[in-house]
Amino acid sequence: MDQSPLGENIRRYMKLKNLTIPSLADAAGISSTTLSNCLNDKSDPRISIIQKIADALEISMAKLFAEKPSFENFRLRSLYALTAKEKAYRENLLFSTYEKIQEYLNVERFAQEENQFIFSDDKFDDPIEAAHVVRERLGISQSDPILDMCELVSKMGIKFFHFDFNYDKTCGASVAASDGGPAIILNSSIASVERKIFTIAHELGHILLHKESFKSSETMEQKNSAEENEANLFAGELLCPQDVVFEKVKETHGFSFIDMVMKIKQIYRVSYGTVLHQYCNRFGISSHYSDVTKKFQAMYANRNKVSFKNHYEPYALNETLYRFEDPFLRDVVVRLYQEEKIPAARAAELLTWKKSTLEDWCKKMNAPSKQTLPF
Repeated sequence: MDQSPLGENIRRYMKLKNLTIPSLADAAGISSTTLSNCLNDKSDPRISIIQKIADALEISMAKLFAEKPSFENFRLRSLYALTAKEKAYRENLLFSTYEKIQEYLNVERFAQEENQFIFSDDKFDDPIEAAHVVRERLGISQSDPILDMCELVSKMGIKFFHFDFNYDKTCGASVAASDGGPAIILNSSIASVERKIFTIAHELGHILLHKESFKSSETMEQKNSAEENEANLFAGELLCPQDVVFEKVKETHGFSFIDMVMKIKQIYRVSYGTVLHQYCNRFGISSHYSDVTKKFQAMYANRNKVSFKNHYEPYALNETLYRFEDPFLRDVVVRLYQEEKIPAARAAELLTWKKSTLEDWCKKMNAPSKQTLPF
């Protein structure tokens, strides 16, 4: 017989909080036998007992009765094996993502405004072609940098969420349209802005190129798998097209290799690794990417007296200048609040903002724009 959601959920939160049966029972003020019976579905516990367990776990009682989401098309994979605690965090991410998507859909229904996916009928086999089509359809020339990836995916009708996975073996995830998406989920614990931007583009590649490969049951990603390589090719080409790299290399003739890479990196707001990938792809030396990277790192480190340990990124982007949030959801929720259709507390909760942040945002939006002088 299957275990009830109650027992499974208590076990999951125990793993997340590193609690044993005796330690949780002690914190809840119940016996270990009573808790064990709850975990193994051997009794029908009183509500008061369940409330004590929820209080000890510092969660709402409703979370202990939540059914596991029936996600069938959720791509959440890791290149490395997960520990027991990381597996619990992964399962918790399924619950969190499901709740966020349902909230998003409820907001759309309440506001009677839907952000439709504009690529639902498209099928791509070539990642380079797909990247070019995205730029063309959104009116972004091949030579222009993409200034806001969150704005780009929102214009495509893709939901975006940004929260902590609580483990760093997975940078991002994505949900297919059939499960309430398409949606991209970004791990907020990623330190590098450049890595976050690339991850969004990478997951977008999976949504466009691998619509039939979203399987929630698959937790491991093979290193250098065809799908991963295609998603990486798409992301690099979307953010920093190869032909643009070729033109910039010609423009920077006479520059050192380091300065050429840094110039392209700063224009297109990508990592030095993305520039090097695109450089190698354009000049037909992609198999030598590792050697080219090592050469660049050695030259840069020698000139600037730095180390590339701990994922050092030269001239790294400042996260305070970027808003990793869903622009469509933000604007709809703010409008509902301003029209007094939802209270400030609920609007702030939906956006994971403080009430003061919501109020400041509304003041800025309502402030008259100042006329600037043409000189």
